[in-house]
Amino acid sequence: MKSPDRARPAHRGQPENHRGPDSTRGCRRASGPARVPPPTRRSAVLPAHARSRWFASSDTPADPVCELLCFPHAGGGGATFHGWQRAATSVRVSAVLLPGRERRLDEPAIADLAELVDALVPVVGSRTHRRYALYGHSAGALIAFELARGLRASGFPPPALLAVAGCEAPQAVEFDRAHDLPRDELIAWLAATGGLDPEALAYPALVDLMLPSLRADLALAETYVHRPGPPLETPVLVLRGADDTQVTVEGSRGWSALTSRDCRVADFPGGHFFVQEHEADVLATVERALTGEGPR
Repeated sequence: MKSPDRARPAHRGQPENHRGPDSTRGCRRASGPARVPPPTRRSAVLPAHARSRWFASSDTPADPVCELLCFPHAGGGGATFHGWQRAATSVRVSAVLLPGRERRLDEPAIADLAELVDALVPVVGSRTHRRYALYGHSAGALIAFELARGLRASGFPPPALLAVAGCEAPQAVEFDRAHDLPRDELIAWLAATGGLDPEALAYPALVDLMLPSLRADLALAETYVHRPGPPLETPVLVLRGADDTQVTVEGSRGWSALTSRDCRVADFPGGHFFVQEHEADVLATVERALTGEGPR
């Protein structure tokens, strides 16, 4: 059975005013906007003990070219990136540990993107004195994008790269509303969309343990409303599963409107969770983008 962070709730990223033919029955379109105002000044530096609970970092390589800060898909946790932490050769992979899961299970999960970004800006900002990059998958891609905006508004240096996987451009993305479904309906929705390992259904106590953070992550994404702003001064690498029906080619290309730098789309075999099927290849693509080697 997969651990809770790999329950893999699937998000649908689709162009505005379009509902795909495979939309899950009983799911409703999100309506409540999530306000994501950027901070207006540099946030205060937090003490080390307050920052450490947010990160699980690898010790290798010894002399990395960059720290890659990683945000998982909805319901995910730091364990999602264990494979990358073992395999990385040029970057130091640091999983961002969100409240409500793993060693932060006793903390309430954050269900509002504005609130989460406000909390992240000072802790991530304290690490921007060295070269860093942001990576996020699906809902994690939205977090990474809005964090990049928040860091800029607070006067911190920009990331060397924004890498996003399994997510259409924020100005186009829409999600079905599932976060407030009753328990059994939510579990059925997850199973129908491939977001829950069928084996997990044999362990209802474990499923119930992960549901609060999962609902919070879903709410964070489903209530998100993109607000136009100046383009980022950061290159963007868009990673897409060629068979991902939730992310269109057009929606992937839309990220280019959000940066004044280069934007490249890289396709991989597989569906929405292609990263888990091609961990080594995806990591190598991100590392090449950060070392300047370019595509192979």
